[in-house]
Amino acid sequence: MGLSSEYEPIFLASAFQGVVAWLRRHATLFRFALIGATGYVIYQVVFFLLYDSPLVWFLPDKGESVRLVAFSHSDSRLLISTLVAAEFSIVGVFIGNHLWTFRDRVARGKPIWLRFCQFNAKAAVSSLGIITLVVNLLTLGLDVTPYMAIPVGVAAAFTWNWLWDSRFIWPSTVRRDGAT
Repeated sequence: MGLSSEYEPIFLASAFQGVVAWLRRHATLFRFALIGATGYVIYQVVFFLLYDSPLVWFLPDKGESVRLVAFSHSDSRLLISTLVAAEFSIVGVFIGNHLWTFRDRVARGKPIWLRFCQFNAKAAVSSLGIITLVVNLLTLGLDVTPYMAIPVGVAAAFTWNWLWDSRFIWPSTVRRDGAT
């Protein structure tokens, strides 16, 4: 049994108002997710340009091993591509979060260069650590294409990023009357 046609506009208006109210309550998280999606696109584009594009001819060939201080890596081009793509993404996401996501949060006594350093340190764990580790393990260990492994790494890092960014780097300010 459906709604009669006379109640449909009221129901649709009420549902729309509910969605708008939910988005307002979660606007910061929504903006955070959109900026994160932008960072994901930046990561994918830079990764493609470095890993699969002939434009960057000076990088080692795919599958060329490299011996680093404590370990060796069987695909140095993959390692370089994931690290550089991560840093480009980090810079883009910081700019987006600073100018849009958390624009209404004033960090008293915390200059932008300090926030950028904190953001980069946090991102060293998420983007350079979690994402790079997941992508390299899935690609080399389980033979998953890097383009399928990247979303898995991004999903693993999302919660870490949200907690650090919203609570430490751009904390919500509380007024004396208790409002934020």
